[in-house]
Amino acid sequence: MSTKTELLALLGQQEGRYASGQELANALGVSRNAIWKAVKSLQEQGYPIESLPSTGYRLKQKADILTKEAIQESLCQPMKLHLLDKVDSTNNYAKRLQDLSLPQLIVSEEQTAGRGRLGRNFYSPAGKGIYMTLAFRPQLALDQAMLVTTMTAVAICRAFEATTGLHPKIKWVNDIYLNEKKVCGILTEAETNFETGQIQKIIVGIGINCFEDDAMPEEIREVATFIDQPQKAFERSALIAAIANEFFAMLADFDRTRIIRDYRARSFLLGEQILIFNPAIARAIGRPESRLSEGIRARAIDIDESGGLVVEYLEGRKSRQMETLTTGEVSIRKIY
Repeated sequence: MSTKTELLALLGQQEGRYASGQELANALGVSRNAIWKAVKSLQEQGYPIESLPSTGYRLKQKADILTKEAIQESLCQPMKLHLLDKVDSTNNYAKRLQDLSLPQLIVSEEQTAGRGRLGRNFYSPAGKGIYMTLAFRPQLALDQAMLVTTMTAVAICRAFEATTGLHPKIKWVNDIYLNEKKVCGILTEAETNFETGQIQKIIVGIGINCFEDDAMPEEIREVATFIDQPQKAFERSALIAAIANEFFAMLADFDRTRIIRDYRARSFLLGEQILIFNPAIARAIGRPESRLSEGIRARAIDIDESGGLVVEYLEGRKSRQMETLTTGEVSIRKIY
């Protein structure tokens, strides 16, 4: 654990009381200068730490602080936990790991280059969200591995329900929504041995908007939301552990029928009109080149046994025809 993380945890235990730099340095086994540097860095990240000359430091208000101890004590199976202050991307960090004798859980307070599907950026400010990756060596058939994102979405919803009392919905294929806005995204990646054709590593990145951030860009704020009114006492450490527990429990007892059933039950697209964004599909329905980027009207009908979205087209050459979409480069938007 870094000095910053340990310092945050220690200040949180003081319950608003000032602690001197020397007291904190002694407790953490570092120099007073190291404490000063850690405080400055945490203040720059937005943590409400107040400093008073000749008195010390305190947290002005309760902060949700991530610690290894809080996460580990709630994990139900052995896994290697990496808790970071800052990283480019937890998925990138996972790619650099070689030892997968145990599942790996990577968590960071901040990402500087968080990524979403289709190469999009994922806004990841310090202390405002959950940025985590699960990495493991799969014991899955290829057709089962194709359902990992689907399974992850169900696991996240179950964890939300258990730890926050909220009931999020799934937007195919990899987004979790609260009150019609995105609260969580999933990015699944795999490393394959080209000689054997076997998947050697699966990396599942999860980003969750937990607390409101005044610095969030306006274009993101229009489509994103936060866990701002949980119905239960909510801490990020508990939600992280709950997601990992649900995920690996489902993985150990892989049940395709139940995964698809639960995914369907939590979908907020089925039966609704949607827009499909994909140039190849736009060409197939007869769109001119100048309109390939426009959405194609369709209705979401079902989720098939492979996690594909069954749609009925409502325009163009394919009007009234049904087709199953796989993840690929397809993007979906609900029509309100």
